[in-house]
Amino acid sequence: MFISRRTTICDANTMNAETEDARIPAGLLHRLATLRGAHGVVHPRFGDLSLSDAVRMSGAPYRPPAHPAIDDVIIHLTVTGRCNARCDGCINTSLESGCRERGQVVMEFECDPARDAATIVSVARDYGDRPVTVALYGGEPLLEVDRVLQLVRALDATPIAPRVRYMLYTNGQLLEKVLRLCPGLFQRVKLLSVSIDGDAEQHRRFRPGTDLPTIETGLTRLREAFDGEVLFWSTLRAGQSLRSCFDQFLAYCDKSLVGHFFWHWAESPDPYRDFAAYLRRYGEELEYVVQTYVEHLRRGRLLSIVHLNELVTYLMTGRVRGHSACAVELAENYDIVGGRVTACADLPLSIGGLPVNAVDQGSAPELGFLVTYRGSLGCDSCGVYPYCGGRCPVQVLAGSPERTLQICQLMRLHVGIVQERMDDITGALARAGITSDALYDTSAYIARYTDVVP
Repeated sequence: MFISRRTTICDANTMNAETEDARIPAGLLHRLATLRGAHGVVHPRFGDLSLSDAVRMSGAPYRPPAHPAIDDVIIHLTVTGRCNARCDGCINTSLESGCRERGQVVMEFECDPARDAATIVSVARDYGDRPVTVALYGGEPLLEVDRVLQLVRALDATPIAPRVRYMLYTNGQLLEKVLRLCPGLFQRVKLLSVSIDGDAEQHRRFRPGTDLPTIETGLTRLREAFDGEVLFWSTLRAGQSLRSCFDQFLAYCDKSLVGHFFWHWAESPDPYRDFAAYLRRYGEELEYVVQTYVEHLRRGRLLSIVHLNELVTYLMTGRVRGHSACAVELAENYDIVGGRVTACADLPLSIGGLPVNAVDQGSAPELGFLVTYRGSLGCDSCGVYPYCGGRCPVQVLAGSPERTLQICQLMRLHVGIVQERMDDITGALARAGITSDALYDTSAYIARYTDVVP
C-alpha cells in the first residue's frame, strides 16, 4: 500500500471565511451569487439540480475509523513545464488567462534539484515527524529523468530522508523508454498516476501526442519491475465518454496493468455548451459504472474506483470533509514551481504564490481567502457539502462562475446516483466482509493524491 491519511476538520471560522481578498478576481463573488438564482437542469428523480437541497446526503451518525491513518504532508514539485503531448484543454495554459502563461516561461519552471530539495526540507521541517509525499508533476516529468534522480539523491542525503515517499504523474508515453534506460527510478516511486482518457480512439482525440498502444507497452513492462500502485487517471471533457474510460480501466485491471481508477471533470473557463445533454449522458454512464461496480462486488471483487469508494465511506460513516477537497486553505499541501512555494501550482501565480518564507519557522500561511467563494456558492446549505467541501479553488477562482455552477449540479447528480444504490452496495460489502475501514485502506485512501472529488 502507498500511504494514507486522516481527514482533517478545520476551524469553522476558517471554513466560513467571507472576507473578500484583493487577490480574488473583482466581482467574482457577486457573479456567483447572482447566477446561483438561475434554474438548473431538471432531473427526473432529483428535480432542479441547481437547488441546494436537490440531493441531501443521509444523516448517518458519525462513526470514527477503527485505527488512525498516516497523516502525510503533500508537496507537489513541478519537474518541468515541458510536455511531449498536446492535450485538449491542458491546465498548464487553459486557466492562465490574464496571467503569464506557463508555456511562455517554461524555463522558469524547470526543477533545480539542489535548490528544490532544500525547499522541500524547509517545508517538511515545520511538520514534525509527519511523512512527506513528494509528488513529481509537470509538464511531463519523465522528460527530465536526470533531474528527478538528482532530486532523489539530494533528499536521500537530508535528515528527512526516512519520511519521504514519491508519487509521479505521467502521460505514460515514455514509460517503456525510461524503464529500459533507467529502471531504478521506479523503485523509488510508490504511486504512479498514468493519464488515460478512454479507448484508443478517444484517447488519441483528446491527448494528441500520445497513443494507447505505446502506453500499454510501457505498463506491461512496468508490471515486471514495479511493486508500487498504478492509478488510471481520466480527465473528462465535453464530448468525452466516462464509459469508454471505465471500460478501458476494466480491461487494464483484468491484465493487472493498473489497480485504481479515478476521473475528474476538467477545470475550464468555458461553460459546457449543451450542459443538459452532457449532464444526462454523465448520469447514464455513471449509473452503468455503479451497476458494474455492484455486480463485481456481489461476486466478491472490489473495484478500486477511488472517489466512488471514498464517497461510500462517507455515506457509511457520516464523515464530513470539513474543508475543500485538496485542503489547500489548511496549508496541508504545497506546490513548488521554479523554486517558489505556492498554495497551488494550478492557480494563476498571482493567486497561488505565497510570501517569501511563508512556511518557515512554523508560520503556516493564512490561506482562508482561497475559499471565500463558498458563501456565494451557498456551500454550507448544500446537501452534498459534507462530501464535496466546496468546489476546487482552481475552477472557481481561475475558471468561470457559469462552469462552476454547472459542476455544482454535476456533483449533486454524482452523489445522488451513488446514494440511491447504497443498500445494494452496503449489502454486497457486508457479504464480502469488507468494512468501511477496509474500503478506505484498500482504495479510498488514494483520493488523497488526486483531485479528491470528480
